[in-house]
Amino acid sequence: MKKILIAGGTGFVGKALIKHLINCGYIVNVLTRRNSIDTTENIQYFKWDIENGFIDEKAFEGVTKIINLTGENITEKRWTEKRKVEIIESRIKAIDLLFKYVKTTGSNIHTFISSSATGYYGAFTSDEILTEESNNGNDFLANVCEKWEKSALQFESLGITTVILRLGVVLGKEGGIYQRLAPLAKLGINISLGNGKQYLPWIDLRDLVRLYEFILKTNKISGVFNAVSSEHISMNVFSKTLLQSFGKMSFLPNVPAFIIKLFLGEMSAMLLEASKASNEKIKQTGFQFEFDTFEKSLFM
Repeated sequence: MKKILIAGGTGFVGKALIKHLINCGYIVNVLTRRNSIDTTENIQYFKWDIENGFIDEKAFEGVTKIINLTGENITEKRWTEKRKVEIIESRIKAIDLLFKYVKTTGSNIHTFISSSATGYYGAFTSDEILTEESNNGNDFLANVCEKWEKSALQFESLGITTVILRLGVVLGKEGGIYQRLAPLAKLGINISLGNGKQYLPWIDLRDLVRLYEFILKTNKISGVFNAVSSEHISMNVFSKTLLQSFGKMSFLPNVPAFIIKLFLGEMSAMLLEASKASNEKIKQTGFQFEFDTFEKSLFM
């Protein structure tokens, strides 16, 4: 059976990905900071300590491919200077540690798949459709993504095929933005922010886990790809459609931008500004989206 290693596999995306890959016949090794997690026949958990530079080397046994999902949740806390450092270091230190172990232990790794975000392009709203060749932004999140990607590209120096997915907002009913906003929409509350004209690059969780599997199976894909759906929706459309999924409509105004800025400070930019992102590059590899419209994502 095929065996892969996932770093950061205990979160929203990680749990869904592990379940999907096991159903596809993979054995999954997972690196975790937690002290005790029960293993099963097809999932084994191994301890790592990023701060102290430790990984249980048994995690690499029989593994040829690594998926990296590590990183502190960027929306969990206000972006103080201390929090900014935590956000950056949680991503860079994790990748650097993986790189160190792969390089020094002679592990037979030939594929490394890492994460980034469409925040790479910066917090601004326009009708331009951004591609993987578009410029890097100049705000904090764009800076995080740039460093994140640069760290992942170290693996190319070892002759390892490296893939970076710039994720949009991941939509799934088990967690993430849906779990936060659905209870409000169910009550008929308008969840649109600011003027609502900002775009929301997004991807259905079911398509995302299929995309990881596609990359693992294809073996010929490398480079940076936007992991987003084809449909470009604004925050206003997102709010209206989510309300409709519960048979609701709202006449309440959008949450004013100044309130978002007051409560969230610098973090508010990522909620109030965003542009369209293209998925043409990943589709040209042969990957096909199954949940390519927001209505399909919500109702199927």
